[in-house]
Amino acid sequence: MEQGIPLDLVLKGIDRAFSSPNRKRDIGSLAYCAKAVEKICEEQKQLSIEAPQLPDFDNHEVATYIQKLASDVARFDTKVAESITQIDFNDLRLAEQELSALEEKLIAKLKVEAEDKTMINIKRDIDSELNPFRSTMTAPQLSMVEQQLWRRKLLEQYQLPRLSLFYLL
Repeated sequence: MEQGIPLDLVLKGIDRAFSSPNRKRDIGSLAYCAKAVEKICEEQKQLSIEAPQLPDFDNHEVATYIQKLASDVARFDTKVAESITQIDFNDLRLAEQELSALEEKLIAKLKVEAEDKTMINIKRDIDSELNPFRSTMTAPQLSMVEQQLWRRKLLEQYQLPRLSLFYLL
């Protein structure tokens, strides 16, 4: 019977039915495996994550948001601000990629132009925030969190927004 169950899940269910340590009788039919296949399907549903419903933004709303980003960034870097105004927001995925690249450029410039005292204070803040977690996190995790904190704190220090459509929500 065709139920639309992916073959790999059916095979996992059959394998589980045949390898069950609680099995007390010989399997005479594939119908014996139905419950195991159903259980595998339920487990798979619980593991899978549905794609979130994205809100629909009208072009005016996105254009207003992008103009605000450009205006906020213009206080620090007019070239990046001008690049923000050039973003085509009809393709939101591409617009997000462009904003991300411009944010990288902005952060690099902030790091170069920040005073030593500012950088030292940010480093101290980050270290004090991360110290309680150093024993529970791996080195790659710590590195990733530290980079995120650097980005956030540098932008906060200069009162600059994150360059992402995510914050439009």
